[in-house]
Amino acid sequence: MKRRNFIKSMGALGATVAAPSIFHNSSFIKSANAAPAINEANFVAPAVLPQVINIFLYGGPSELAGNLTNIGDINANSQNPYTAVETDILLEDNPGGTGQITRNGFWRDAGGSQMEDMLAAGDLTVYRTINRRKNNTRAHRPSILSSQKGNLDIEISGGVGTTIASVLYANKAVIDGTPLLGGRPLEELVLPFVSFEGESSAFSPDAGASNVQLPLQLRGISLDQNFDNPYTRGSGIGNSADIDAIVSKIAPATNTRFGKVSDGFTNRASLETKVARFSTNLNDPALLPLIADVNDPDRDATSGRLVYPGNNRYTDRVKAAVTLAMQNTDSLYISVGGGLGGWDDHDNSIERYKDRMTDLMTVLRVAAKHIRLGQRLDENGVATGVPTDNIVINVHGDFGRNVNLNGSMGWDHGNNQNLYTVGGSALRPAGALGKVVGSTQRFGSSGQNRQFTEPTSSSYEAEPMSIASTVYTYFGVQNPEVLTTDPEMNPGGDPAIDETVAGEPTLF
Repeated sequence: MKRRNFIKSMGALGATVAAPSIFHNSSFIKSANAAPAINEANFVAPAVLPQVINIFLYGGPSELAGNLTNIGDINANSQNPYTAVETDILLEDNPGGTGQITRNGFWRDAGGSQMEDMLAAGDLTVYRTINRRKNNTRAHRPSILSSQKGNLDIEISGGVGTTIASVLYANKAVIDGTPLLGGRPLEELVLPFVSFEGESSAFSPDAGASNVQLPLQLRGISLDQNFDNPYTRGSGIGNSADIDAIVSKIAPATNTRFGKVSDGFTNRASLETKVARFSTNLNDPALLPLIADVNDPDRDATSGRLVYPGNNRYTDRVKAAVTLAMQNTDSLYISVGGGLGGWDDHDNSIERYKDRMTDLMTVLRVAAKHIRLGQRLDENGVATGVPTDNIVINVHGDFGRNVNLNGSMGWDHGNNQNLYTVGGSALRPAGALGKVVGSTQRFGSSGQNRQFTEPTSSSYEAEPMSIASTVYTYFGVQNPEVLTTDPEMNPGGDPAIDETVAGEPTLF
């Protein structure tokens, strides 16, 4: 191999290897500026490391699947009545009823039945008033970036995953070698930050930073739903056989000089084996939990085990993310999106939206059961007994949508949206799960397009950036607002969501 090509191959390896030995020398660490706010974060090591799966719905989903509480007023004032499409949308779905409004105000045929199941199981909380008031844009790009960066300064700030990595790395002296990390240094975590959507702004570098150097192994990498990954090398010239053969020729006498390189190849092979195991387990139904209730809609009638839905557009990515979190406690922040897009419902929206929401909430219900009832496995597929109550799934999008049905029978961009959040009872205060938070009212002129819901004067509400702040608190940040601060647009930052707020009463 020519020297230039060998160096190129080694450079590619250095960009993807997660094992730390090759990076201990600071020359291997790309200098990154860390926002001054990283060093202002008051960090207290959490009792348990969280694992957060962030499902982002590109395009901005309507809130109506989770909130039909205003549908009578909306229907009476909309440019086009909802009853022209959904004749039973104003009716309650009570026992003996035939309507679409469930007892918690969900849209039954738009995932509402599945949400009711999760709510009753204590797996889900719905925040109905995630309302953008600061920098009140309804454009996709700034809304996506501010939601995935937790900051209004979208050109400079790092993504949420990057910020978590930076906070942990800035405080590695506190957590290195502790039981929190299994006695290891932070850099030895395997696949701590993963995207199942390709390049994600959740892992954008922090362009304005200056104090924290973030090693390569703490930056986000991409896997796909089949766990194809950058650690796998195929056969052929310049691939595994050739490169490994070169490394094997390193004489023991030269290992002092080339030991880091040799260790890097060894660690790459080890990591490839681990990821291959995740892929194998992903498709092994025998590893899914048994379901005792024969009437459970997510129970396979033959095996009695939990089964993910087939012919569902969201199954593959969500199942892969949950499998990774369940089987690899080192995976701390997992971003899921991309194929979960298509929520920009400007025209002929209702039927397509209903199908999408039903698919999404069905998969989410199965994922919640997988986490709550499933077991973690070791390298050999043996149950470890490690709890799974540190796994959180957050589902949200760019923004909400207007509630008026426009001239094309769709919804244009709005401010208010829902946050659907699942699991994580070990991280949340008592009473955080199993409720619906926030009450809304319709706002806007009758018959006009710009009609939307807004929080009532007595309702709890939070900015979209508070979702990021909440995640930061799970990781031990006591003052998360400093990580969402922008001196000009948001000088006070945004606090975490108050998970102690009481839920709304049921409708019937």
